[in-house]
Amino acid sequence: MHKVRGMVSMANNGPNTNGSQFFITYAPQPHLDLKYTVFGKVIDGMDALDQLEKLTVNPKNYRPTNETRIRSVTIHANPLAG
Repeated sequence: MHKVRGMVSMANNGPNTNGSQFFITYAPQPHLDLKYTVFGKVIDGMDALDQLEKLTVNPKNYRPTNETRIRSVTIHANPLAG
């Protein structure tokens, strides 16, 4: 469920098109429920999410205008815990 900030979901272009792209919600997004699969939640490092949220993005595709990389991620046994 996309009911809180920091949910991590698979991006897709419709049914059966999930790949290696994902997105992180900056705010509750309930309209995304049943359209995108939630597979995790940011439970630490909200300061990094704050920095990502402030990036300038291309208004056509919503990608950052400057290359941005997440260099480290820690996966917990239960990613929805916390």
